[in-house]
Amino acid sequence: MEPYRQKSKKLSAMVSGLIGVCYVCVGLVLFFHKQLHLQFSLDNTFTYVFGAILLIYGMYRVIKSWKSYFSYSGQDR
Repeated sequence: MEPYRQKSKKLSAMVSGLIGVCYVCVGLVLFFHKQLHLQFSLDNTFTYVFGAILLIYGMYRVIKSWKSYFSYSGQDR
């Protein structure tokens, strides 16, 4: 049986990954807002740059959480 602390760390890694996926989704919407026929009152350059930043940061969070989740999963053997 896994200790409580290890389960907590795995759950924290999963939640961090889900937040990262949310960042990626928002970044994709901002980056592809023209193709989705959405109109924002912001400058297009700002929208593209902010969308790209959210995509990069979201992928960073997802990869980081995957690494930590699987490192904690390997310790229970």
